[in-house]
Amino acid sequence: MKMREMAQRVFAAEFSSSNYEIREGDEKGVVYVVTPLGAKINRIMIAGVITEKEENQGENWKMYTAQVSDPTGTFRISAGQYQENAAKALQSIEPPAYVAAVGKARTFTTEEGAVYVSIRVESIAKIGEKQRDLWIYETCRETLHRIEAVSAAMELSPPTIESLSKLGIRQRYAEGAVLAVQHYGRVDVDSYRGMLVEAMRSIPGIEEKVEEIEQTAPAETEDGDRLTEDEKALLLIIGSLDSNNSRGAEWKEVERIAIEKKLTKERIAEAVGGLLDKGMVYEPVLGKMKRI
Repeated sequence: MKMREMAQRVFAAEFSSSNYEIREGDEKGVVYVVTPLGAKINRIMIAGVITEKEENQGENWKMYTAQVSDPTGTFRISAGQYQENAAKALQSIEPPAYVAAVGKARTFTTEEGAVYVSIRVESIAKIGEKQRDLWIYETCRETLHRIEAVSAAMELSPPTIESLSKLGIRQRYAEGAVLAVQHYGRVDVDSYRGMLVEAMRSIPGIEEKVEEIEQTAPAETEDGDRLTEDEKALLLIIGSLDSNNSRGAEWKEVERIAIEKKLTKERIAEAVGGLLDKGMVYEPVLGKMKRI
C-alpha cells in the first residue's frame, strides 16, 4: 500500500524562505519542497494563530485562504472543494484563534521567476495555548537537528550522505542537508539559531514551560507525540522485522503479523498513518517500512 509522507514540523521563517522543489521518480512521483535547512517537505504540520481568512468563489468552486502566524513569520494556507472536510473546518474558525494544521506543501512561480510557498490544508482544528507551545518546542528541536546537519555539510567538499552519516548525522537530516547546500549554497545558520531563541522566548514563563512540555512528551517518542496502543504494536513489529533487513520491513509481512495480533486493516492503516505523522517511521522504498 502507498503510505502517507511524514508531516514535517518547520517554522514559517524557514518554510517561506524555500524556493527549491524536487520530484522523486517519474512525472507522477512525490513532490517535495526543500528548505534552506534541508527539511524535505511533502506534508507539513504547523501551529499558530490564524489572523486572516478569506472566502473566494466562482460559478462552480469555492476556496478558503488564510494566514497562520507562528513566532517567526506567517504561513499561507488554503482549502477548497477537493479538501471538503478541511474547507468546512476552516470556514468555521473565526480569527484570531490558535490552530494546528496538516497539509501538502505547494510552490508557485511567477512570470518573473519568484517562487512562493503555501500549504494546501488536509486537516485543521482549533487548539489551546499549551498545544501551540508544545509545537514550538518540538519544532525547535527538529530545527536544531537540521542546523547541525547543514553546518556540518557546509564544512565538507563535497558534502555527501555517507560522509555526514560518519559524523553521526542521521540519514534523513543528512539527505536534506546535502540537497540544501547543493541548491542554496552557504546558509546563514546563525540567523536560524537566533530565530529559535526568539521562538522559545514567545512561550510565556519559558523555564517552567520547558519543564512542563518535557514532562508532556513521553520517552517512547522522539518528537513528543503520544503513541496509541495500535501505534506501539505496529512500531514493535516494524522494528523487529527491520532489524533483520537493513532496507526496511516488508509491508506485507508487517500487515500479516498485525492481523495475527487481531488488528484490522483499517486500524493498521490508521496506526501507520499516525507513525508517519509523528516521524517514527518512513518508507525508504515502495512496500517497505523503516523505523527512524
